[in-house]
Amino acid sequence: MERKHFLTLGAGLTVGGLIGKSALNGENISGAKTKISDYKFDPEKPFPISPEGDVNHPEQDGPYWDFIRTLFPLKSDLTFLNNGTMGITPYPVLEALNKSFHHIAENGAYPMHDGSFEENLGQILGCKGSELAITKNVSEGVNLACRAISLKKGDEVIITLHEHVGGCAAWLYRAKTEGIVLKLAALGATAEETLNNIKSVKTKNTKVIAVPHIPCTIGQVLPVNEICAWAKANGIISAIDGAHPLGMLQMNLKEMGCDYYSGCFHKWLLGPIGTGFFYASEEILSRSAIHHVAAYSVDKFDMSTIPPSMGELVNKTARYSYGTFPGPMYDGAKAAMQFYQKIGPALIEKRVKYLSKEVMNGLMEINDNPSLKFPVIEVLTPSEDASRGAQVGFRIHEHPSKIASSNAQVTKEGTPIAITAISQSLVPGTSTPQASQRFCDFARKNNVILRYVAENNIHCVRVSTHYYNNKKDINRFFEVLQMFLKEEGWM
Repeated sequence: MERKHFLTLGAGLTVGGLIGKSALNGENISGAKTKISDYKFDPEKPFPISPEGDVNHPEQDGPYWDFIRTLFPLKSDLTFLNNGTMGITPYPVLEALNKSFHHIAENGAYPMHDGSFEENLGQILGCKGSELAITKNVSEGVNLACRAISLKKGDEVIITLHEHVGGCAAWLYRAKTEGIVLKLAALGATAEETLNNIKSVKTKNTKVIAVPHIPCTIGQVLPVNEICAWAKANGIISAIDGAHPLGMLQMNLKEMGCDYYSGCFHKWLLGPIGTGFFYASEEILSRSAIHHVAAYSVDKFDMSTIPPSMGELVNKTARYSYGTFPGPMYDGAKAAMQFYQKIGPALIEKRVKYLSKEVMNGLMEINDNPSLKFPVIEVLTPSEDASRGAQVGFRIHEHPSKIASSNAQVTKEGTPIAITAISQSLVPGTSTPQASQRFCDFARKNNVILRYVAENNIHCVRVSTHYYNNKKDINRFFEVLQMFLKEEGWM
C-alpha cells in the first residue's frame, strides 16, 4: 500500500469503489486474454505466462500474478483474507480430486499406499520420506507426538501464551490426568526476545518444549531453529505445531533440528481439508511410544500360530499411519505440492511477506491521521522481518463515546485515567474484544473475509494474505476498515 494511502481515501467511497476488473474474468492488466478453459495444468510444462520481472519483484501485480489468480475459483466480488484458517483450493487440485474419485468409482480401484507421497513431501520439507506419516490434520499429529513422549508426574512442558486448542489440548489433558506441569512462555517483540522468554521458564524438570512454528493468533514466526538447537543442547525434546508454515515459508526440518513436527495441507499449501502429516526424526523414532497399532504399523502378523503372533514395528514414521489410505484426498494434496513447486517456494515466500508488510504498514499509519484524538489501532505482530510471515494481527480500540466518561480528558499520547465501561475498566483508546469482533462482522457483510481470534484472550483481527491476493484486495480491506471507523465515530 502506498504511503499515506489510507489517510487520503475520500469520504465518498462506495463499497465497490476501489475494486477494478477482477483477474477472474479472464483479462489481466496487460489486456491479454487468459481463459481457464484454454489452460491445462501440467507440472512438467511452464505456465503460458512467464513471471519475468515478477520473480525478482514479487510485489508487482502484473500479468503473471493475474494469471495465477485465474487458476482459483474464488468469486470476483469476495476479498478473502483468511488463508490462515483455510486456503482457497486451486483448479488443478480440484481436478485431481475429481479424477481420483472417478477412477476409484469407475474401476473399483483400491487406493494403495506405496510411500511415494511421503518421498515427494520429504523433498519439500527437507527430510526423508521414511520420517513422515500421513495424518488427517495437525491435531492428530500433535497428539501422536504428545503420546510418543514418556513423561511422569512433575515433568515440565514449555508451551506459549498463544496456543491453538488443537495444539495444546493434548498437553492440557496430560497435565490434568498425569500431573505433568505446563510452563507458559510469552512471545517477544523480536525473535531474540521470544527465545529468551522461553529460556527463562526452563527448570531442571523441563523435558519437552511444544510450541507453534507460527501461532494462530497474530501470525508471528517463532525462531524455531534456535529453539530446537537450544532444546537439543539441554536434553529437551522439541515438538513443533506446524499448522501454518507449509506453503507459506521455505522449510527444512533437518536444518530446524526438531524431534517432532505436525503440519497440514489445507491452509497455505491449498490442499484438501482432511490432509496432514506427522514428522518424527530418525533419532527420536526408537524412543517414541505408540498407542495405536494398525495396518502400516507392523511389518507382519500371523493369525495361524498359537498364540497369534506379530512382527516388529516398522522402522519408519509410517507406523503412525493407520488404516485405509485416503487416496483421493492425497492425490489432491499431491497436486497441491506440484502447484506450489511450480510457482516456487522462494517466490511465494517473498510475495506473501511483501503483501503482509503492506497491510502492517497501512495499519500503523492509521494512528498518524491528524484528525484522530485517540489511538485507534494496536498492531500485535512484530515488524521484525524474521518474526513476520503472511499474517498480521491487530486490535481496534473502543471509541470514547462508547465508554462512560468521567469528564477527564485523555490525550492521543494516552494519558491514563480510570473510566468504567460495561463489565470492564477502560480508557478511551483502549482495545476491546467487542470492537475487533464488530469489525470482522462488518467486513464479512461487505464481502471481506477476515478472522476474529478469541484464543487465549488475544481478541484480535487477523489478516492473512496469500500469493493469489493482490493490492486490490489490500485496498479493499482498508476501504472497508475506513467505512467501519467512520461508522464507529472515529472519522
